Amino acid sequence: VSPLFTGNYTVLGSDTNSNKTTGTNIAAIVAPTVILGVLAIVLAVLAWLLCVVKKKRQTEGTYRPSAEEQSGASSVTAPDALKLPKEERLI
Repeated sequence: VSPLFTGNYTVLGSDTNSNKTTGTNIAAIVAPTVILGVLAIVLAVLAWLLCVVKKKRQTEGTYRPSAEEQSGASSVTAPDALKLPKEERLI
């Protein structure tokens, strides 16, 4: 761009590359910010779903006594309440 001389003033022509550079700088800032924001939202939703599923598994489930019977009930020891007391002896 060549300067134009009019009287005592020098007027420079407008530079079209300055607008493109500004647009590129804004895009370089906005794009990663938007991507990181969306990624943060997705991670937050996944963490929330994980907590909901974990809590549901704690409160809901199935009881299968047949699985305990097949694994062997003999391995289970009797509680202390069912054991015989020590033999009494005379002094």
